[in-house]
Amino acid sequence: MNRKFIVALDQGSSASRALAVDEKGRVALRAMSAVETLRPAEGLAEFDAWELLKGQLDALFGVLSQIGLEKTACIAVASQRSTVVFWDRLTGKPVAPALSWQDGRAFEQAQQADLTQDTVHELTGLYKTPYYSAPKIAWTVRHVPAAAQAAADGRLCVGPVASYIIWHLTGGKTFACDPTQAQRMLLLNIATLNWDSRLLEAFGIERQWLPQIKRTADDYGVFEHEGARIPVSVCVGDQQAALCALRIVPGGSCINYGTGAFFMRNTGGQRHLLPGLLTSVGASVSGNACDYLLEGPVNACGTAFAWLSKIGFSFSTDELDALCEESREAVWFLPALGGLGAPYWDFAATPVLAGLSPQTTKADVAAGAVNAMACLLADIVFYAERFGIKSGEIKVTGGLSKSRSLLRAQANVLQMRLLPCAEAESTAVGAALLAAPLAGIDSARWETLRLLPPISPKWEPEQAEKCYQAWHGFLNWCKMRQ
Repeated sequence: MNRKFIVALDQGSSASRALAVDEKGRVALRAMSAVETLRPAEGLAEFDAWELLKGQLDALFGVLSQIGLEKTACIAVASQRSTVVFWDRLTGKPVAPALSWQDGRAFEQAQQADLTQDTVHELTGLYKTPYYSAPKIAWTVRHVPAAAQAAADGRLCVGPVASYIIWHLTGGKTFACDPTQAQRMLLLNIATLNWDSRLLEAFGIERQWLPQIKRTADDYGVFEHEGARIPVSVCVGDQQAALCALRIVPGGSCINYGTGAFFMRNTGGQRHLLPGLLTSVGASVSGNACDYLLEGPVNACGTAFAWLSKIGFSFSTDELDALCEESREAVWFLPALGGLGAPYWDFAATPVLAGLSPQTTKADVAAGAVNAMACLLADIVFYAERFGIKSGEIKVTGGLSKSRSLLRAQANVLQMRLLPCAEAESTAVGAALLAAPLAGIDSARWETLRLLPPISPKWEPEQAEKCYQAWHGFLNWCKMRQ
């Protein structure tokens, strides 16, 4: 077997994955390690950074042991974007918990930052909330003694998970990230793609704590193992990697169903700042140029199903389609774990199950969850349309895009065709796609990028409108009861 492989790492909030992608874009091998989110108290969500690293390395070595070091062209690293890691630059050891995007402990630090919400949105494309990294960094250096001491001694490194992984892959020689990752730290100016002094000052953060900003596809150092030297060629946010896998050009849109769900529209070189939506930066491969994206996140997608199982409605996502077929009276469900994302940004919202009766079954709960995902994403798409941002046909990917019931519900409520991607592991494939040119691999006709037959709406427009209005009646009722 003389094939060369790109090993793509995909470190997410539910699992750490490694995939070996060959020269034709085919996923030859996969390895996975589960990730545990720790919740020490209500409103708090964190990870053990050592465990994140260990799980990702286990997946990496699981793949390398099968394909062989000599056949590995390079490593590409994609990760969750809004979790922040704190470590000692001398030892590589964490000095604080890795705070998840879902963690709300830094609410006061977000409010105290001396910049208006409009200014923060204009500079960063994001919002001044405790869910991005800057307030979390401010909180941690004030409240975690080990982090405060590392900062005082000039030993503190703070960065997204991808930076932490790359730091360890390269033996501490590379401390860097790309703009797709840097933006989620709420310290990046999306016009200049550099750390912004006004943001640093507002949150009380030192520039030397932060990684160097490089292009998405760039020289991120070398992974040395058992005499082999493997280039690390990509650092990228998980959603932007998926966008690359789907080849979303300016004017195109996609939905990625994963732990959370994300609607993204490529707006090319034009930055649209719409209240209620995020303006994100796309992957950069040459110079400083990148496309901009309008982004609307749904905070809980896969995690909503996991939560339902935890409270007693136990089923796997592989059972969704069969359960939805069985359902006779879907319940109403608001999956507000970590609050509501776009376009509401209601961090006080909590999960709601309503419409239960003595006849309610597990199938009705599953169907209610599917309907909720479809309606929350429709809220984002329809909101963007109010500002003249038309999505057209939408490509879909992510683990839950395998559910035909979810895609049917989405097509029905949107009254739009959906184009599913054949390879659900789009984050890893997108990271490999970005790395391919640096590895001398032609990715123009990669087979994994093919689309499955489209999912078309089955409902008449009147039925879709009636159901969508009923959803908003339920949503308004949930807000009134808070």
